[in-house]
Amino acid sequence: MKQQLLLIKLGGSIITDKNKSLPTLKTSIIKRISQQLKNIYQSGKYQIILIHGAGSYGHPLAKKYNLHLGMKTREQKCGFCLTDHSMLRLNSIIMDYLLQASIPAVSLPPRSFITQSGGKLQDFNYHLIKSYLAQNQIPVLFGDVVLDNKWGCSIISGDTIVSYLAKNLKADLVIFLSDVDGIFDSDPKKNPKAKLIPEVTDKNLKQVLQGLTTNNQNDVTGEMQGKIMAIKNNLAHIPVYIINGLKAENLAKTVEQVQVGTKLLFR
Repeated sequence: MKQQLLLIKLGGSIITDKNKSLPTLKTSIIKRISQQLKNIYQSGKYQIILIHGAGSYGHPLAKKYNLHLGMKTREQKCGFCLTDHSMLRLNSIIMDYLLQASIPAVSLPPRSFITQSGGKLQDFNYHLIKSYLAQNQIPVLFGDVVLDNKWGCSIISGDTIVSYLAKNLKADLVIFLSDVDGIFDSDPKKNPKAKLIPEVTDKNLKQVLQGLTTNNQNDVTGEMQGKIMAIKNNLAHIPVYIINGLKAENLAKTVEQVQVGTKLLFR
């Protein structure tokens, strides 16, 4: 039976505390997800690409040095290096847990094979990803700072990487693990009566977007609005789920396409 291509995005909010100005890990969550990924991989049903966010390891530094606006000053060049180094540290920790779970995961820092122009993707050697998948390995990528031929540098979010790879590699299923149960009609962290939206389609997209607000002052990648529009623009006909990765069984259920969280499907 042909393996399905599964893309999983670990949001920065579930692997780190995004509200902290200093890097803060959620190690128990990373360990648990690593064990779940092991079970998914060993089922033999899936090829897997894993992408993780930056959380408190990347966003505060990128904001401090305004790297989303480019790299022009000496201070910003140092900021680029500091952000890059911090992301490599986070990635290294995640890789430690994956390898301890006997998962054949390989780290692929995006800045080494992705460039941008004016904050937009210019070159992305995704054939490298295909080569690792052919070896039945799990490529691991992450939101990163990359070179930009107009701005000096710019930020590529994990969500952008997910959208690009899912579209070009024709993914069968995409799962975003967040720190909330899915998409709500208002902010569930501020409104206890907020209602979960089980499905987002072309019909209710406008209404859904109106209910969203930006929660984190350190986030420089657009949060949920950007995520939804990237899905809309790039992942038509691909089932996409946004689920709560803090809840133990959600990932396993979603892989089997049991309804959890919010499903997004655009035509």
